[in-house]
Amino acid sequence: MKKRMLRPLAAIAVISMTMFSCASSTDQMDSTAMDDTTMSETQTMAGTDDQMSGTDTSTEMTGTEATAAGATESLAGISSESLAMTDDISYGDMFDEIDDTRQMGVLELAKSNGNLSTFVALVEHAEMATALDAEGPFTVFAPTNKAFAALPSGKLEYLMKPENKAELIQTLQSHFLGADVSSAQFSSTQRIGAGDNMYIPIDVTANTTTIGGATIVKPDVKASNGVIHVVDGIIMPVADTGITR
Repeated sequence: MKKRMLRPLAAIAVISMTMFSCASSTDQMDSTAMDDTTMSETQTMAGTDDQMSGTDTSTEMTGTEATAAGATESLAGISSESLAMTDDISYGDMFDEIDDTRQMGVLELAKSNGNLSTFVALVEHAEMATALDAEGPFTVFAPTNKAFAALPSGKLEYLMKPENKAELIQTLQSHFLGADVSSAQFSSTQRIGAGDNMYIPIDVTANTTTIGGATIVKPDVKASNGVIHVVDGIIMPVADTGITR
């Protein structure tokens, strides 16, 4: 069966260009084919005014860079040692202390929970936070602290270096959609296009929904400008082999 392609939030600073819509009357995803704007083809954000630059987002991590010894300057002055790598709140209990999550935006809501502190810190230091305060709507796949702790050794430190800001932005972009999409709207017949012949697979079973290898552990946390799905891993696009699925 051929997969239905969903539209990603290609570059969060230009959300009006990259949204896909949902047909609310049927609670199904819009199956419109993606346009020519994809995650890797759009320009990335740079500077404090969230203006777009022509930075190439195709940088690959080398083993030497990932394992470089000694202290290195990290993005916006933060370091991996300052980030939380554990989850202190049971996933089922996340956000339960908030009476009405719909009164908070997606970023404010993420900030309220300690399990998402590393994700929030990286979003802020990649200068993507202001855009998430916009009207939206957004779907945010928010990785837990443990999800970042499980990255290969040296990967987080690599992403936090100032010279790798474009790759950090590209990594984070895989965790946003430009629409409010509930967990019930995902199906295994869909995929999220990620550009450069890459896509994010979706796998739905009776008990779990997995987006790009990350399982949703706390779904459908409603915010004023979208929804958060907490995930237990970092979403990773995969290569499109051209095989019909």
